[in-house]
Amino acid sequence: MKGLVNVKYHGKEYQIAPGSTLLDLINKYDLPIKDPVAVIINGHFTGINKPIRVDTVLDVITLNSIQGKRVYENSVLFLFIIAFKTKFPKLDVFIQHSIHDGLYAEISPRPLTNKEIDDLKGHMMALVNGWIPIERCLDDWDVSLQRMARQGRKDVTNLFKFHPPNAFKTYKLEDIEEVLYLPILPNTRFIDKFDLQKFADGLVILMDSPESTQKVQLKKTKIFESFDEYQRWSKILKVRTVGDLNGHIMSGGINDLIKIAEALHEKKVAEIADRITKQEHMPRVVLIAGPSSSGKTTFSKRLEVQLRVNGIKPITISLDHYFKSREETPKDEHGNYDFEALEALDLNLFNQQLKDLLEGKTVVIPKFNFQTGSRSPGETLTLLANQIIIIEGIHGLNPRLTSSIDKKDKFKIYISPLTQLNLHDHDRIPATDTRVLRRIVRDSFFRGYSAGETLGRWHSVRAGEEKYIFPLQEEADIIFNSSLFYELSVLKKDAEKELLKVPTTDSSYVEARRLLKFLSYFLPIDPDMAPKNSLLKEFIGGSSFKY
Repeated sequence: MKGLVNVKYHGKEYQIAPGSTLLDLINKYDLPIKDPVAVIINGHFTGINKPIRVDTVLDVITLNSIQGKRVYENSVLFLFIIAFKTKFPKLDVFIQHSIHDGLYAEISPRPLTNKEIDDLKGHMMALVNGWIPIERCLDDWDVSLQRMARQGRKDVTNLFKFHPPNAFKTYKLEDIEEVLYLPILPNTRFIDKFDLQKFADGLVILMDSPESTQKVQLKKTKIFESFDEYQRWSKILKVRTVGDLNGHIMSGGINDLIKIAEALHEKKVAEIADRITKQEHMPRVVLIAGPSSSGKTTFSKRLEVQLRVNGIKPITISLDHYFKSREETPKDEHGNYDFEALEALDLNLFNQQLKDLLEGKTVVIPKFNFQTGSRSPGETLTLLANQIIIIEGIHGLNPRLTSSIDKKDKFKIYISPLTQLNLHDHDRIPATDTRVLRRIVRDSFFRGYSAGETLGRWHSVRAGEEKYIFPLQEEADIIFNSSLFYELSVLKKDAEKELLKVPTTDSSYVEARRLLKFLSYFLPIDPDMAPKNSLLKEFIGGSSFKY
């Protein structure tokens, strides 16, 4: 029809007036789209109130998707920041890490009382019930930066000092502006599921609205304590945000900070080795588990070195070499290979070889080729009486993996990059972004996968982690945070090169563009600045360890 815009959605075509939004399309045609939180317009990921001005291929991001949950979390976070600045203008808040189904917010210079938290939640609900539009503002870079400086937002001015965008985007509500790189929902009425609970020296922003009789039972977990420890270190080193990191790079001080970060890793590995060898009953099997791209392999090599310093000569086995051949790999409910399932491993072979080793027999460990999906004979191993076995792999904490081994003979380690950096005080970096960028670079270098292929598999990887790995993390005897505050600047160049190759027709194109935008905030660091024994070398190559 003349003067209308054609919109193609799920194979059907619709016509709307130029400048209409997704919500207008839904209302006009009564489309059964539940909980839309973002929209993809001709491959561009944006908010649901984005005007559609040209013929468009449309896709909708809903709340039940990974991307949708991120957008909703971002929207709740925005609402919280607006209410916090209104109620407590003299206090500061730093959004840290995920905890349970929410985010931990550090409040300074003093914590909030329970009554103040209830008042804060009440103000957020008042904003929700007011059905107030959230304004998306665009302005010149220099004008916006001066305005942020007047508001005391040094964290924002530091971030954009070396990243001048063509147009500076902020979101505005009640005359308060906030800078968030992901889109948010356009009206407060859409942001009605949340809760606040006092916790430690701050509070937790929960992405749900449980009734008072069903409060989430928050507790200080090992994961929380590991996050907390690294946050204390980042404060000491003055590297809490990407702006801080970029400042150190530009000032020439990054080399010393890299040495400190790597020394901290080495110190923690040595402490773990000491704990293992000082056990009243020294374990015969050390299990190292964690989600994909945590650095398990290099960590196991470094732990082996530290154990040898203590007079113990371990042998190391990677569970990756026990993957079944590709045709024997189980499939998920969508018919895709489920590499995250415990059953993707040849458990019979693994248990038999583990039993043989502990009995002093010689075994030939298999070697798995990820490019061909097949196994071949690998290293020949024999366990001596005074040796221990280090086993690393995503299922290391699963009791089914080593059910025949007595509990006292096992020491369990959980490893994951528990990200220390924020973009700025109010915009955190999820650990999963660090891991997927590690994996993109590693897969391109060593496994023959493109960024599109890696991103295409990432949903099933995440689903497997939620099902098989994260529920067991607190079963570990100790947690090792494998994050390095400088690593995304090292990964930047190679990750960008791979992400730019993802074509517009690829289903992962939108996520590739998001990651490219995310990486644009980081200044690059020469990969050679990372020492050869760094955990990072597992992903970029050049390690002094033999894999």
